[in-house]
Amino acid sequence: MFESFEWSFVTILAPLVLAAAIAYALLTRRKLSRSERDAQVRGTREQYRDETDDRP
Repeated sequence: MFESFEWSFVTILAPLVLAAAIAYALLTRRKLSRSERDAQVRGTREQYRDETDDRP
């Protein structure tokens, strides 16, 4: 009897909990503001510039 409960949890409840967690994460994320997006682009460009400066 206990084994069937474990398998029920693994095959039914666990995927539902995972789907709920993913849905929550997708629904609660926010968009970057204009200044945050500009800072992100600027930082990415600096990283790529530093990477190309290190090449021989």
